[in-house]
Amino acid sequence: MSTSDSRFARIAGPLLLCSLFAVAGCASAPSAGRAPAGKVTVAMPATALPGQGYAFVPLLPMTSAEQDARVQDEAFRARLRQALERSLQDKGYVPVDLAKADFLVAYRVGVRDLQEVVPVAEQAGGATRMAAVECSGGRCSQLVVRNDTGTPVSRYTYVASERTEGGLQVEMVEPASLRVVWSALNAGTVQPGDATQARLDAIAAQTLAQLPAHRD
Repeated sequence: MSTSDSRFARIAGPLLLCSLFAVAGCASAPSAGRAPAGKVTVAMPATALPGQGYAFVPLLPMTSAEQDARVQDEAFRARLRQALERSLQDKGYVPVDLAKADFLVAYRVGVRDLQEVVPVAEQAGGATRMAAVECSGGRCSQLVVRNDTGTPVSRYTYVASERTEGGLQVEMVEPASLRVVWSALNAGTVQPGDATQARLDAIAAQTLAQLPAHRD
């Protein structure tokens, strides 16, 4: 890694990777080519970039989400890189050698599995004899109900919910100063699925949608 690359890696800082997409190695994908419902936040908008030529800067994984084997998979990273390249070129930018780049492209990607415990309201009484004595009116407990035997119990049971979260952050950086000239974070909860090329193309296009196109 060059001195410039190393300096960029040091100042980039850890990223709390949020929800975006499930990655290679998972099952049951959504429709191919369709980006998951997510939220793209452009932290630093711009009306133009410094020029037309770009080069990628390699960044070392820093968080456990970035070090997950699913996003360290070489095939996955190649597909994601290709997707970002395609979106950049669709906007009129061209790849060049690092020394000739008008701006640098850096990105972080990560994934993690989460388990949440969520409350589910219980129904009291049902068709049993206790249904006739259920509480009614404005002073009924929001926490306690009677079960089928008439015993006061919690209104809520708790059910575990598992999901996969991922995040993608992209920055465009001015080479001399290493000043960020445009950046976006794409985040959104999804179900596990296979990260096909078509799907990653859609995600990259979604992430870079607000990147200004090159104008001669």
